[in-house]
Amino acid sequence: MFGNGNSLRHLPFFEEVATHEEHQAEWRAATAGLVTLRLVDAWIEEGPRVVVPDSWNVRAVLKAIDQMDEGSTIPSILRSVVSAMANGAAGMGSHDVMTPLMAYARALEYDAQWILASDVYETVIAHTHPVEESDSAVMAHLRHAVSLRVLGEFQQAQEAYDTAGAIAQNANDMIGVLRARIGGAKIAVARGNLPHAETVLDEAIATASELGIASVHSLALHDRAMVAGLRGRHDLAIELAYEAMRESATPADRDRILSDIGTAFHMLGLRSVARDAFLVLSATAQEQYMRWVAMLSLMSIAAEDGSDVIFDQLKRQIQPGRLPPKLEAEYYMRLGRAYRELRHGDLEQIALSKAVELAEHYGYSGLLFEAEAALHSPDETAAASTAVQPVTAPVADIAEAVRSMRVVALASS
Repeated sequence: MFGNGNSLRHLPFFEEVATHEEHQAEWRAATAGLVTLRLVDAWIEEGPRVVVPDSWNVRAVLKAIDQMDEGSTIPSILRSVVSAMANGAAGMGSHDVMTPLMAYARALEYDAQWILASDVYETVIAHTHPVEESDSAVMAHLRHAVSLRVLGEFQQAQEAYDTAGAIAQNANDMIGVLRARIGGAKIAVARGNLPHAETVLDEAIATASELGIASVHSLALHDRAMVAGLRGRHDLAIELAYEAMRESATPADRDRILSDIGTAFHMLGLRSVARDAFLVLSATAQEQYMRWVAMLSLMSIAAEDGSDVIFDQLKRQIQPGRLPPKLEAEYYMRLGRAYRELRHGDLEQIALSKAVELAEHYGYSGLLFEAEAALHSPDETAAASTAVQPVTAPVADIAEAVRSMRVVALASS
């Protein structure tokens, strides 16, 4: 459409288009994103002449956007990208195009389209000056790192975090510096290096508190709670996470924190409280990823309750092939343990073997160790590790708060 120079760019979008039929909403969405990105490339390289009002290029892109389903914010975001380019012909800079592109990438993340989001972030990064537009450059690298980390590309994700941190340091942007460090700690956790993650997060918590940066303090507290849970300190995890929730900056942040609170209650054997948390998330979570996490957790709880019917209903709602790598490995891990609870030995071994295969392939060392231990301990039941444990008064108060959230969420859904 816009010349041969763009033919090899945006390969993830071409692949997404190729996996669907023309009558499908997914095909129309990927096509609209692709032609918009190719128009952006042409606008940057060839100048304003490619976005002259009523030109064939612009009409073709707007027609593709108009053919999208209007059930999301993405069509309006893509139209704003085109509008910003058209206005650019009158003197506005590329920043005005990169801002809605960032919003597009974030919307793709919310729909669990991390490969596509990563491609969009790469476009933003390629056309954002690291000094003159340091704020935008830092955020683009941070979000790109998140997409890469979710996809299991740890080395590339770490490089993106390092770049974000370096740009932020040069700009005296302590929020960016701390967020990059927290991101690096997440990768350390995924690789099983909990001591390093603890050190980095404790330093980030102290620095954010000293500087009065509540949003970053919340992020660091949340991740520190996650590490506490991995250490077996589920009571501490709940208290830290709940403190983080009170300072969280966005509904999506609160969803992730509530998910970890639910997991910690589950590990304490308080399945009813955990179920409340995950029911809230399954009904109200902003991101598809968190809705998936909630469904996996509810599936596990149903198996532990011995409810074959509810377990089967939940299992049928989950398509493992659509899950990102870590969640896919986690799915088979949970599925194997669920089959163990329900006394389906053959299916248990198949699921756990798949969990080991995926965890090893993607380098999730902690999950690999857990899956291998479960695979080679066929007589151990998951319920034995989740016997109800006594809780402190603060944790009991948080349990009541979670129950109240469930009542409000289900009443409004």
